[in-house]
Amino acid sequence: MTQIPNYVLYGEKETELFTSYLHIESIKARSRYHDWKFRAHQHQNLHQFFYIEKGGGGYAIIEGEKYPINDNLLIGIPSLTVHGFVFVPETKGWVLTIPDQYLQTILKDDLLLLEHIGQKIMFQCEDSLEQREFQDIFGSIEKEHEDMAVAYGLTLRCLATLLMTKIVRCQPAVDNVPKVATSQKQILLQRFRRLINMKFKKRLLVAEYAMELHITPTHLNRICRTILNISASELINQRSLLEAKRLLIYTSVTIAEISYELGFCDPAHFSNFFHNKTTDKPSDFRKNFLKQI
Repeated sequence: MTQIPNYVLYGEKETELFTSYLHIESIKARSRYHDWKFRAHQHQNLHQFFYIEKGGGGYAIIEGEKYPINDNLLIGIPSLTVHGFVFVPETKGWVLTIPDQYLQTILKDDLLLLEHIGQKIMFQCEDSLEQREFQDIFGSIEKEHEDMAVAYGLTLRCLATLLMTKIVRCQPAVDNVPKVATSQKQILLQRFRRLINMKFKKRLLVAEYAMELHITPTHLNRICRTILNISASELINQRSLLEAKRLLIYTSVTIAEISYELGFCDPAHFSNFFHNKTTDKPSDFRKNFLKQI
């Protein structure tokens, strides 16, 4: 494989499918045509939420990490996250695919929660009442999506909002999210992260990002250190490193090709960057991963 597949839904590349509405289907609906196995892929501008009601025993691989799939498991996978699944046949549950713009609209007044939802999410729903509530919400979204009754778009948005609220209330880590009003610093950090995702392959300097944000490099660094406790340059490097790992793990492109793809001036510069961040040479990182699978 020379590149990581980028799908709308697995196996489909028609970008028109998700201009303004969400999609839901059962785990079985697509899995049965792929022998219940989904190779590593990603979705651009689309966030997916899985609820595994019954059929634990398979596993998910998300950004190279392997996670067991159990009953009553909620999984959230942000856009452009590389992931794949091996489900046990006849696994029961749903996968909801929702545009990033939906999430931004639903949570526009609380960027801290938007950032929380925008991370990888995986938690076991142990409480029987919560299990029924998740099943009811996913089931209602599925029914509304199929029926397309009057005002179904508005109803779907309300149900999606309810689901996001349920997720942030039930996920254990959400208690660690500060309950404070969204600040100008948080808004700027969100914009900075979006710019990084758009332009990290150009290897722009902090000063160039700061110019696009209409602030000084010093102020941008201060924002990153205040909220994330890292520098702006380290945030940029983290994104480059993530993409490098993805390409090394999921594709067969050469290290030289990866270095130029990520904007490095030559392979040696890229190898030094990768080694400094991971203590591994890119070739060793690829070999070690292949030994584990």
